[in-house]
Amino acid sequence: MPEITHRGLDKLLAEIEAGTSYSVYLLYGDEFLYKAAFKSLLDALVPAGHQDFNYEPLDGEKVKAHEIIERLNTFPLVPSSKVVAVHGTKVFYALAAADEFLRKSRDAYEGRNFKEAGGYLLYVLSLAGVSIDEAADGNWRRVLDKDLVGNLDVAGKDGADTPWVDEVIRFCRQEGMTLAVSQDDAQVLNDAILKGWPETNHLILTSDMVDKRRKLYKTIKKKGGIIDCSVPGGGRTAEKRQQQDALQQHMKAALESAHKTVARGTFEALYEKVGPEMRRFNGELNKLVSFVGSRKEILPSDVEAVSKRTKEDPIYEMTNAIAEREVGKALFYLDNLLKNSLVPLQVLAAATNQIRKLMLARDFSRGRHGGAWRRDLSYPAFQKTVLPQLQKHESDLLAGNAHPYAIYMTLKHSDNYTLKELAGALETLLDADLRLKRSGQDPKMVLERAVLRICGGLNGRMESPSP
Repeated sequence: MPEITHRGLDKLLAEIEAGTSYSVYLLYGDEFLYKAAFKSLLDALVPAGHQDFNYEPLDGEKVKAHEIIERLNTFPLVPSSKVVAVHGTKVFYALAAADEFLRKSRDAYEGRNFKEAGGYLLYVLSLAGVSIDEAADGNWRRVLDKDLVGNLDVAGKDGADTPWVDEVIRFCRQEGMTLAVSQDDAQVLNDAILKGWPETNHLILTSDMVDKRRKLYKTIKKKGGIIDCSVPGGGRTAEKRQQQDALQQHMKAALESAHKTVARGTFEALYEKVGPEMRRFNGELNKLVSFVGSRKEILPSDVEAVSKRTKEDPIYEMTNAIAEREVGKALFYLDNLLKNSLVPLQVLAAATNQIRKLMLARDFSRGRHGGAWRRDLSYPAFQKTVLPQLQKHESDLLAGNAHPYAIYMTLKHSDNYTLKELAGALETLLDADLRLKRSGQDPKMVLERAVLRICGGLNGRMESPSP
């Protein structure tokens, strides 16, 4: 079939409903868009009641081609179609695009997404036949200095001497990240598609980018369906117009389902604050819908209240990342704070204050006055049922005239930890305080170790939070 964009997905779904489907589908481009398209495609191929049995999701960074084929040649557990989905596959990457992967790694680092940055960097190293351990301690330079990545300037936006590469490598090693994809997997999958598998079974591959010159891509285009979910990422006027068109279409659909509208200038304010990345844009849009509560119209001033720029309140960004247990983001903001000459004890005090607020919130939600709280509670419902109880019984959580929405988010974040973990976090911060004042150790190392222990990036989480 001809390659279609995500806007043409409805026609493809109608064809499946009418009985015409393919053995293999490829969805690529913007992660948020292809994940939404994937869900619609999965629902069209496998009845919702059968997906627990006939849908097999696989990690594209770890699974081998032979395992994929083995699953495709296994008949469904219940009588209906079966989908084997390989999410985030790298089989469409090519050596010629190594410089693009490195650029994406740097951009992901600058966007505080360390896991994504590590994934791209690992692929560049794998193309050069270098392991993550071999690239540590500055040895990556012998890889990036080769013709493999051309003349790409890896310094980043600040023009510094590539400290980001060392930080991403350190994160990969701390998290035990590896890349299992081999260059043979694409050929194995290509041969399997040509050979075929049981008609009940379908393969869905998702990827952020593809090399259309690859044989596997051409085979899928001939034998299956391809859905392009790309959004232009450049800064030229035409590309920005396409970015904004895609975001506005998504905003319109999302607000219609939420029964909301936006005032003039709201989209422009949100785009200026968040940028063109669809996943982040959608996340901020969802925050706005919750923030305005029962009010129908979202205003530009709401964007200003909810979508804070990192540079406006960097300590808030770090403590918020700790509350979310996002270790990569927390370490990124910590590094920025220290580079901007913030006193380490100030950073420690902010982290301690955040943990204490989370403890108060967790204690309230588990107590006799917090019975109405649920993690999935909407902001309007929180205002009606939970906030009055807080105002009566929990003055500490309302200290400093905190906005109700901030309290709402603190309660949501508190569900990421158990009380035992929060008590342990306070002990970790106390130990860090003593080390900063008495030991003479490097303050950055002391604070990083504390963040890793609290967020679970060092020795894992102590236990999973209970309801």
